[in-house]
Amino acid sequence: MLLKHPKIYVDAQGNTTHAILWGDDARIVAIGDDAIAQHSGTDVVEPEGACVFPALCDAHIHLWSLGLRAGAVSMRDAMSTAEVYNRIRRYDLDSSPSGWILGTDWDQHLWEDSDELSLIHLDALWPDKPMSLRRVDGHALWVNSEALRRANITESYDPGDGGFLGRDRNGMLNGLLVDDAMHPVLDVIPEASEQEDRETFLNSARMLHSHGIVSAHKAWMPPHQMPMLYALEDAGELPLRMHLLFDVHGKGIDALLKRGPIIDDEAWLNECGIKFFADGALGSQGAAVLEPYPSGKHGVIVDDPTFMDAKVPQLISGGWQVATHAIGDAAAHNVLNSYAKADAEKLAYSRSRIEHCQMMTTEDIDRMRTMGVIASIQTIHMYSDAAWADELLTQEQLDRLFRWRDLEDATLLCAGSDYPIEDPNPWHGIATAISRLDRKGREFNGHQRLTREDILMSYTIDAAYSAFWEDHLGTLEVGKLADWIVLENDPVHCSVQELWDMRVAETWLHGQRVLAR
Repeated sequence: MLLKHPKIYVDAQGNTTHAILWGDDARIVAIGDDAIAQHSGTDVVEPEGACVFPALCDAHIHLWSLGLRAGAVSMRDAMSTAEVYNRIRRYDLDSSPSGWILGTDWDQHLWEDSDELSLIHLDALWPDKPMSLRRVDGHALWVNSEALRRANITESYDPGDGGFLGRDRNGMLNGLLVDDAMHPVLDVIPEASEQEDRETFLNSARMLHSHGIVSAHKAWMPPHQMPMLYALEDAGELPLRMHLLFDVHGKGIDALLKRGPIIDDEAWLNECGIKFFADGALGSQGAAVLEPYPSGKHGVIVDDPTFMDAKVPQLISGGWQVATHAIGDAAAHNVLNSYAKADAEKLAYSRSRIEHCQMMTTEDIDRMRTMGVIASIQTIHMYSDAAWADELLTQEQLDRLFRWRDLEDATLLCAGSDYPIEDPNPWHGIATAISRLDRKGREFNGHQRLTREDILMSYTIDAAYSAFWEDHLGTLEVGKLADWIVLENDPVHCSVQELWDMRVAETWLHGQRVLAR
């Protein structure tokens, strides 16, 4: 099949051609005049639109589970506790296969001053049904008394150093559970069926296609959920190219580790990454920080450093890529200490990553440079978090926040959204990386902005490299796969606002059109 367009970007650096030819295996066999000369059939695609561009990758995303459940009600952009209560009040229990009232995406930083959810109000809304409302970052739940009862969480429950329980002014539980304190509730919520997960995944994939994304790094993969992906792959129905980062504590992980990592040379399904969590999230003060928050808290440690110090070198020696969630500067420091215990050559080969890299010291950024550790960033987090970060952090901590320019100068960046925790539209993340504007329209540490080329590469060729797929994806060159998109504006030259408003006219995966507006 032959693609013809006056402006086909073959890469994120702005190089163009006017034609691309690919074969039955979806591999590109020629570009430019050679493509036209070698084309002997009648299959020609001449799309409208400003340009053709390599299809994008979301290098950190959650496509099902983690709050993505059938019937869950979203609290995203609720501006008050009253609005949260109103959405719960309208809950349709018949839409919930689990029998629980499930909600997602509440963010107390958007609520009126000093507001918080009340256990009394939650109990009044649904006194006999268990309720679990997940915070936007996924690191906190607000639950009702029935959920506490089913999870056997009492006033004396101790979640350990990896989490904490919220309490009211009288010292009584208020229903807030942070990080490890969430596990007893999550453990008693019925698991989604394979069919529910499949439908959620396919819906997520269709949404990503509409934004020009055809490959994704699933940033927390329970090993026991693999049969669903195998079934889709065997049927030739995988809707996205998938690079998986397996939960190091997940059910079935031992068998997976014994089998060993798999890198798919057809670039459909990679099974070669292992995911750790070094700390919690910033908004709940669960991010582990070197100096205390003004509140006096230091955050939480999720995977203990001694556990990581022992496990990480073993995994890297076995050929696994290690990816670790680290929001706070103390967490990032601990992660790099664990990575440093691995063989240096094997570490570089593993392309191991730190996920988020939100707050980092200069010394640790320099260590990433020398160790070859990849920075997996989600620029849209700055759009949300910078709007309230000055209320939570000291000035020194603010100066360490979202240091993308320094990270780009030190190491390779891959970019993603962290959906459903954040907005999945990559063009919003791209615009934020360039503008450094938060949701209030304020510039945050503008000297740390990325160039247009930097961020576009982070969603294309650098994301492909982070999944060991740079020989297959990320650019439109001979030998690579025909994954491309048609855009209604030119991302190399349009304004930042036009980037934010970008519309995708067509999305092509493996030489086949999967979206046409």
